[in-house]
Amino acid sequence: MQKRGMALLAATLLLVGCGNEVRQADEADEKPVPTKAASIDPADLRPGNQPATPEALAAITLQRVLVEPEAFEGGDLYFEQDEVGTVLLWGDDHSLEVKAGPVDDDLLSTWCHDGMAGCVEVKAETGAATVAWDLATDDGTPGQLMVSHTSGGEERRAAYVGEKVTGDPRKLDLEVNVDDLIALVTDPRLGTKTTMKMTKAQVSGFPSDGANGTGEVALTAGAIAAGLLETMAYADIDSFKKADVSDYGKGAFGVVGTTAGGGTVTAVHAPNLPAGQRKCPKTLTCSKGDSDGYDGWTDGSAETVRCHQKEGDLPAFCAVVRQQAPAPFPGDDLDPVLTGLEVALETLWPTVAAETARRGESLVG
Repeated sequence: MQKRGMALLAATLLLVGCGNEVRQADEADEKPVPTKAASIDPADLRPGNQPATPEALAAITLQRVLVEPEAFEGGDLYFEQDEVGTVLLWGDDHSLEVKAGPVDDDLLSTWCHDGMAGCVEVKAETGAATVAWDLATDDGTPGQLMVSHTSGGEERRAAYVGEKVTGDPRKLDLEVNVDDLIALVTDPRLGTKTTMKMTKAQVSGFPSDGANGTGEVALTAGAIAAGLLETMAYADIDSFKKADVSDYGKGAFGVVGTTAGGGTVTAVHAPNLPAGQRKCPKTLTCSKGDSDGYDGWTDGSAETVRCHQKEGDLPAFCAVVRQQAPAPFPGDDLDPVLTGLEVALETLWPTVAAETARRGESLVG
């Protein structure tokens, strides 16, 4: 799962009315530091009956896992309407996704039987948890660690990506270790319902809107630009302008970004893309995409089109991303180019976090 970057945030935990669970700063310029689970009052470790919020889950996570997130993510691209969750981001592509929602037996089966390198059942004081992992690969994929616990008809899950998983993670010295994740997912406060105390928790740096399903706003050209800058493939774009969308159908809008080397990236959200634009042009070599659309390329040019049908509250729309280089792409390996286009498609969904839209307001003239 690719993440949108944010400005670095001091994200240590501040709990309102939570006793000594967090050491307060002694001086005005000293930042509070997160504490380990030992600071949790045992009397607080009970299920609650209040609707959980993403910030509440972030607060519980930071009591259990000693990390200092630089940003928080979420939104409809990550979680379903019947789930609650958040994603903590830090360092070089480190992420910890934490969520609660209905049990997905099929997914658990996939973890343990269809592709995961290992899967074991581990018993803890507060219940049993499933620990599953995928190993790092030679192409640089770090692998992942997932821990799941079911209780009261719900699944509570944590998924960690960022360090190389070279074997059974219980035997590795990871920054986010298995024991802490088991303690997190079996914490009785973690769920779609939590305690009143946790609903009042405040996490420094947690966005007041625009993340984890709240504060979603309509996509704008500026938000597309901000989203592109947050991807590794297009972080070197120097400037943006609005794209000419006269051939993309009614309601289309987008941007053209230019890099220092003279290359361009065009990204267009097109709710009514004409049928002819959804087919591979004769000037390109193409392969069929996963949905309606195509991937196409030639020397120094590549583009991806994806069209999505209406589903629930999500309206039908198409996303178009095109990359133009001043010379043929290096070598014959198009994989990095096509991967970048795939990631850029995520910036073209109909709604976006309000924070992303705000960051994009000054990017497009």
